Amino acid sequence: MENFLAAGCSELVKQSPKDEFTIVSLSRSDPKFQAICRDFGEAVTAFHSFQAKGEHGQARAAEYHLICEDLSLELMEYINLARARPKAKGHQ
Repeated sequence: MENFLAAGCSELVKQSPKDEFTIVSLSRSDPKFQAICRDFGEAVTAFHSFQAKGEHGQARAAEYHLICEDLSLELMEYINLARARPKAKGHQ
């Protein structure tokens, strides 16, 4: 069984290496982020699978590419909000 959460986090870190700490932290502690990231990892895996089929998988690869872009944007918004949240008192 593929670990889609790890695949999604890995792809996200490739896209935004400066956010690696936040990505790893959210992937360990935030169930909503985990769910979106898992979906992203699954979509990325499907995209690569259809892309590897060449011409026969081109249409499906294009569909999954759009899904990947949408999920990536959603995850980056989530990361930006997490970075903007004030720290708990005593941790500033």
